[in-house]
Amino acid sequence: MTGLALASGGRAGPPVPCSDDPGGDLPGEAVELTAGDGLWSAWITHPPVSDEVITVLWRAEGFVEHGLTLSGADAQGNRLGVEFGPSPVLPQLRGGGLVWPRPGREWGTRVLFPAPGCWRLEVEAGERRGELVLWVRSG
Repeated sequence: MTGLALASGGRAGPPVPCSDDPGGDLPGEAVELTAGDGLWSAWITHPPVSDEVITVLWRAEGFVEHGLTLSGADAQGNRLGVEFGPSPVLPQLRGGGLVWPRPGREWGTRVLFPAPGCWRLEVEAGERRGELVLWVRSG
């Protein structure tokens, strides 16, 4: 189950309850979730599972001078663990990146949700900012 919010700010935890939006299908078993105008994510494991490191790819439309930043929290104050990245994916490498119909630069991350429940992620890439509210199931 996933939800979507299109605002930004320094709040802690989810601003709204999680919904049951399943996201869009991508090649393999990845699921695409929109994080804002010109910001997309591809979840290799969806819905995400607590206490498991999960690969998430991000795309941002347009020029992004200083890279992509990612943070997240739940309503209990648990913080998202960013185990790797965000790191640019080099499409010229064999097998680099994901074939999905979105423009822009791609970043790879590996994240850890320490607890199940509703989570709010904030992503920033250049002038683009967005939020993603999603359900994390128990591991």
